[in-house]
Amino acid sequence: MISIHVQILLIILFWNSDCQIIPRIEECGLSCSQGIHCKSKPSSGIFSSFCHDAPASLSSMVLKSMKISTVMKCVEGSPCSLHLNIKGTLSLDENIRGLELCSLSLDTQQSQCTSVRFARKKSKLLNGKKVQVQFNCIEVNVAQHIYVTMRTVPNYCEVKLSQEYYVEAGKFDYNVDRARKIISVNVSNFLRDQDYYVRLCHKWFTCEDVGAFAVIKGKESLRSVSLKYSQLLPCLCIEGWLGIPDARRIQLCPFENDTKVLWDNIVYNPVTQTLAWEPACPVLVMVNLCRLMKSNDHCEDIQNSSKNSSEKVKYSRVDTHPRLCMK
Repeated sequence: MISIHVQILLIILFWNSDCQIIPRIEECGLSCSQGIHCKSKPSSGIFSSFCHDAPASLSSMVLKSMKISTVMKCVEGSPCSLHLNIKGTLSLDENIRGLELCSLSLDTQQSQCTSVRFARKKSKLLNGKKVQVQFNCIEVNVAQHIYVTMRTVPNYCEVKLSQEYYVEAGKFDYNVDRARKIISVNVSNFLRDQDYYVRLCHKWFTCEDVGAFAVIKGKESLRSVSLKYSQLLPCLCIEGWLGIPDARRIQLCPFENDTKVLWDNIVYNPVTQTLAWEPACPVLVMVNLCRLMKSNDHCEDIQNSSKNSSEKVKYSRVDTHPRLCMK
């Protein structure tokens, strides 16, 4: 019987999405700190997109920060809707009359802009003071990819903040029953009246279906499903998405360290003298035949035996030497 020492270098590709709890609001609006009176109105964003040089006295750091999150507006008797919650901090300056907040959907190329104006007399008295502006009336869709910009009014060149943002697409956690080979998935933070789909898949460049699949109906109070699995493989992922066209899918791949099962399926055929290993799921492997040394248990690579593969690895005309190893 051939003695084979196996060491497999695995490069597992996986992606994990972490979503936060979505706060709920009853009304959207605009607020400004420091007692500054401000008001907003829709803006086309076209004319203000042309910038001009800032005065020498105006610091390019007048816009201090911009933070983006998602809020869920829920009014009794109506479906909930998602809105961007944009918080911006700036230093008041006599050369600045306000801000313009714009969101551009990178999926549809549609934009929404809002102009925020400050009471001019008070802002002059508080010149140099920091003020925080919060605006949460830009409606967005689940899993939308958004590009948000904040710029001054007037629009001064090089005085702008921008950020890409993904709107939440739900959140789930899981529990594994290894005895029954069941993964229980609990889903939260998705809109009411929307169905949510959950499945198990093997992750490579895409996530390949492995059969376990469930639907959580939007109107149901129960938000958990149980999915059967056959093996806990490194590429086994939980995938979830809303039942809307082109919904962004979120994936959780929690078993990336369960590599022991991948050492199976090593077969030697004495008739054809073929040594083969086939992975149980899509992984990228680097394989060498090597010769185990007596002195220090080091395995010395056999020349020209290196192979890179994401599928079956096979060596022909292999001699059944007791110190032959696959690494």
